[in-house]
Amino acid sequence: MTLNLQHLLKTMIFLSLTFFSCMLWAEIDKEQAIHAPVEELHASLLSIMESADTKSFQERYHVMEEAVVNHFNSPLIAKVILSRHWKTLEEQSQSDFIDLFNRLTISTYVDRFDSFSGESFKNLSIEQMKENRFMVKTELVRTNDGPVSFNYIVQNDGGEWKIISVIANGINDLSLKRADYSAIIKERGFDALIASLKEKISDLQPK
Repeated sequence: MTLNLQHLLKTMIFLSLTFFSCMLWAEIDKEQAIHAPVEELHASLLSIMESADTKSFQERYHVMEEAVVNHFNSPLIAKVILSRHWKTLEEQSQSDFIDLFNRLTISTYVDRFDSFSGESFKNLSIEQMKENRFMVKTELVRTNDGPVSFNYIVQNDGGEWKIISVIANGINDLSLKRADYSAIIKERGFDALIASLKEKISDLQPK
């Protein structure tokens, strides 16, 4: 009887350890999946920084294009930015806006991350905001200056974790653009917003 009890206890302990090990690995896998779009973006940014003196604007644009298209939830971002104006657009106009917004995002990254002096990105923490939404906190470590905070809101839609907002040094890019774009639409209309975005993209291109 005693041997049977000992065997039962050992079995229960083994099953408990197995269960908690599976839970731990599942949590680690989930955290890695949440970090993945941010790490892919950072790898692309470092790549275009390191190659700024040897590759053209267009070559570095292609690097960032892959990162933005694959790791940002651009349709959701566009919908949030345009707010109530989104529903007033035809499907083709929505698609065109998403494409234009991506082009602006990519061009801005290529323009701003245009040199390399030993910088690196550092992961700081990850915080849950909602069931399928997390804040990934990172910073850009600079050799000749203080770090720059880059926090990302990452959300799972359809089984994929993607970036839906970037917060640089406390400034939420999503909120900023939403306010700016809404003001332009209210004052001058949607066509004026499109013209403004195209002008910004043109200004960022090398002359």
